[in-house]
Amino acid sequence: MEEITNPLVQAMLDDLQRRSTAGSTAELVEKITTPHPGNPLVSGLKCEGCGISQEDAEKALLQCARCHQVCYCSRECQKSHWKESHKNICAKVTAADKEEGKRVIEEMKQGDVSSMQTLQRSDAAYDVAKKLGLFDTMEDLFEQDMEGELPNDKGYFSTTQEIITNIFKGNREVHDRYTCACPVRTKEYILSSPTAWDNMMDATLFQAKIMTKADSIWGAELGAWRHSAARDVFATINLALLHEKVAKALFFQSKATGKRSQEEAREYALNVMAPKLKEFCNNGGEGFASSRVDRNETIQNNVHQFTALLSYWYRTLNVDDENPNAFIDAMQLDDAQEFKYETIARPLAEGSIQYGRTLTMDEFTLARARATAEYQRRKGSARKKSGKKKGSKKKK
Repeated sequence: MEEITNPLVQAMLDDLQRRSTAGSTAELVEKITTPHPGNPLVSGLKCEGCGISQEDAEKALLQCARCHQVCYCSRECQKSHWKESHKNICAKVTAADKEEGKRVIEEMKQGDVSSMQTLQRSDAAYDVAKKLGLFDTMEDLFEQDMEGELPNDKGYFSTTQEIITNIFKGNREVHDRYTCACPVRTKEYILSSPTAWDNMMDATLFQAKIMTKADSIWGAELGAWRHSAARDVFATINLALLHEKVAKALFFQSKATGKRSQEEAREYALNVMAPKLKEFCNNGGEGFASSRVDRNETIQNNVHQFTALLSYWYRTLNVDDENPNAFIDAMQLDDAQEFKYETIARPLAEGSIQYGRTLTMDEFTLARARATAEYQRRKGSARKKSGKKKGSKKKK
């Protein structure tokens, strides 16, 4: 077990200990610093090839990327099971699937997305809809949603939310917490056209901005539903961005959509994505920062986590060799925003990438404590250097 030397980290752990089931602070640290071999949210799963359980596997079991219904511990087990039986049932398209996929697309083209859950549940129907122009239709609906041209009497509060959470398999698997999103579908959509990501990003930010008018236009009750819709959209996208394949598609695109060079990826990140997020973080809509509109600052925290994920991939994918921190520097966060970013958003984002899932409260508390201590240390060092420079000037 690693030794805790920072008093701030120790104090936060002591507080967490009082609310934890662990026997002591030392046991708690051991519990939340020992990486789980897989995702505890999928305990009970087993490899269809060799039968090893998630609990006994050395790393997280991987789902079949096509049907998402079976798991494997290795490429070898996947190949073996495919030949044995899985190829005969994997996302097999039936006549019913064809009808469902066709029906959903026809309804979407009429502005009705009330049947989107069909595409979340059925990969076969999703494949059919994809061939019938699903992604182009999604882009059209994102644009129409921002222009207020879509019907609002179909039993849902946000067209953008219905599309993103269902197509990308956003799901609540633990209590009221989003824990699931599909990186394969997200990547497919991003690479469907050069404008796909931008349209989705604009529609996502619009969902949050529109909350500034929620109470006055729709009333407090409907305003709360709009808030929930915006939160769910960000939660789904943030979970998809935990995966490197999604980030690579976002920054570099592909041959089909016009692959970006390193310089083009850098220009896109700094001149397109960063300005949109900066404008939003600097109170993208009048009154947005008030607790009346953004309850518990949920949306702002999600946007900061979104920013932290993009900044992490900007650095690790070597988008900018000369200045890896250029993306977050371009955000020009004020002191309050910087503190929230460094002590909440960044440890949450980078910890989630490390584990490949959302962090538990215990894991986040420890990550936040360490990030806060490191942030205060850096700030203290900067103040000392600044003080020395001022002192040397006075002596002269």
